[in-house]
Amino acid sequence: MSIISSKDVNEIIRKTLGIINQKIMNHGEITGYIFYKMMEYENTYTDQHYTEQELVDYTMLGILHDIGLYKADNIQSVSDFETKNPWPHSVYGFLFLKYLSPMEDKAEVVLYHHLDYNRHNLIQSRYKHTIELLSLADKMDTFLHLKEENLAPDYFVKYRDIKFSGAALDIFHRAQERYEITENLVNGKYREELQVLLAKRAFSEKYKRRFLEMLVYSIDFRSEHTVIHTLATVNFAEQLGRLARLSGREMRDLHYGALLHDLGKIAIPVSILESTGRLSDEEMKVMKAHVRITEMILEGVVDDSVLQIAVRHHEKLDGTGYHKGLKAEELTLPQQIIAVADILSALYGKRSYKAAFDKEKILDIMNGDADQGKINKNVVTSLERNYDSIIKKFERQKEDTIGLYLKIKEQYAVMTERLKMFD
Repeated sequence: MSIISSKDVNEIIRKTLGIINQKIMNHGEITGYIFYKMMEYENTYTDQHYTEQELVDYTMLGILHDIGLYKADNIQSVSDFETKNPWPHSVYGFLFLKYLSPMEDKAEVVLYHHLDYNRHNLIQSRYKHTIELLSLADKMDTFLHLKEENLAPDYFVKYRDIKFSGAALDIFHRAQERYEITENLVNGKYREELQVLLAKRAFSEKYKRRFLEMLVYSIDFRSEHTVIHTLATVNFAEQLGRLARLSGREMRDLHYGALLHDLGKIAIPVSILESTGRLSDEEMKVMKAHVRITEMILEGVVDDSVLQIAVRHHEKLDGTGYHKGLKAEELTLPQQIIAVADILSALYGKRSYKAAFDKEKILDIMNGDADQGKINKNVVTSLERNYDSIIKKFERQKEDTIGLYLKIKEQYAVMTERLKMFD
């Protein structure tokens, strides 16, 4: 049985990113839809042809073309990022998609989607035509939907073959005549069409996992101190699960539950995630809300066993945890394991408010919680017996993620400087 269906990959992305800014998510979906219909027209009526996988990939690129915006906190206006300073989010989006998604080879399409058409001769890319289509689709939604962007009524006459490709505009008009694109945007049918497209293509488990990882890590990249937390929780949970001799199905569920367990933190302000002091009661209330938000995102789109592992990582065996106050008899072993893994990750990792704790302090705290009946004693005992090897294995994997994080930061700095030539 699949953890998540192909069509629900987009649904989980839509629900997650929509929590931060529904306007930006809507813009992505509409842009992706326009992009898709233009390619569908080309597939049917021109010599340009795309495979079904390419149509899905490019549509997902269109939907996610502004994913770099989600690195920013307190996003207020699409126009500030789309028209005034588009390079930072274009570069971040490109890097996220290149290193964290299953569409790494096509990520370049997102990098250049704000580049004026009359400067396309300055770039070398095998995706120039696709970039022209995405750029036009992005501008078309800006014109049709995002009214505050204030594109002049004669924009598509005045800036033909300057700001955008005239050939791409012609394709849009033909696709509009054939498919009634704008009507479908108004009546909401475009979402049904996107679901049908994504449902037609059965994504491999690897393809879906890469999308989920991209989503989780793009959220974590909002905060340097949380960038390793999800990886650590997944790693620790899997190692503890193997030591507990979980079944293959339980291990699979534990992996995805750990991967998705903090998805709701996308709605938590960075000022709270990065707070250097003790959180106030009100701030703690906001922080705790991430569990319920995670539940809202995952409910109905992932297997229920994965959902329950993800949303019960703060429950305690004595009923003092949150968000439902469940007790030991209501919590499965995988759910109890992720609770231990999450605490271990928090204690072992360096955070904005604390240094990393040493082995003795970590085990002292965790044994104390186990002795008080808050977390599973057997799991903690297994952790204590295998602590050094567990940490050693995690550190090996951590280096890869730290290296990736540093690579993205380094390339972001280099690329944004280089792209100033287009300003």
